Amino acid sequence: MKLSTGIEGLDRMLSGGIPKGYVVGVIGSYGLGKTTLGLHFIYAGLRNKERGIIISFDEDENSILESAKGFKMDFEKYSDLLKIIRLEAEEVKYSLSKIENEFFEIVYEFNAERVVIDTISVLETLFDNAGRYKMLSSLRNIMKTLGVTAMITSEVDKNNPNYSKYGILEYICDGLIALKLIRKTHFDEPTFGIEVVKMRRVNHSRKPRPYTITEFGISVFEEAEIV
Repeated sequence: MKLSTGIEGLDRMLSGGIPKGYVVGVIGSYGLGKTTLGLHFIYAGLRNKERGIIISFDEDENSILESAKGFKMDFEKYSDLLKIIRLEAEEVKYSLSKIENEFFEIVYEFNAERVVIDTISVLETLFDNAGRYKMLSSLRNIMKTLGVTAMITSEVDKNNPNYSKYGILEYICDGLIALKLIRKTHFDEPTFGIEVVKMRRVNHSRKPRPYTITEFGISVFEEAEIV
């Protein structure tokens, strides 16, 4: 079974959507729509009566609801199916085992089917590499145990837009979607490009495709080429 991302063009790139139970990383630099993609994913679930949780290290609930409203997504209409949690990265670092237990209980008790964590880079900055891997693996294992389908957003490596900021997220995820700013020369107008870098056991599109961000959110032109 596959779950819609809420973006038709991206669903077609994925041959129907994200397989149920997958944990997918979404990477990109600032302003390319990582959070917006997560909102689409949660909203598609809400409209299908699927419970969703957004865990943010960046924005509070009102800010997230306003962002969604700006893209014509009425989250408040589905308030009984949605939980938004704002976490402080410092608190998570010093109480990781406690947070892990609480995270498990929240997802389990709410009976969530979709989860978005935005953005994990904020939390990653507080750990060394071993700590990052342990933390990400723990979150992945919790979601796998509970059978939820999840998106985890991350900033990219400043030297390589094909990798997450610390190069760990892609290894613990079942799939990776990259949002890129493509510019052939410094004098050319940039193009937004979306690429499914990997999606295990899915016959997905291998080429970056152009996309735009409008008042209705992200639109992917899956049949167009980036030239």
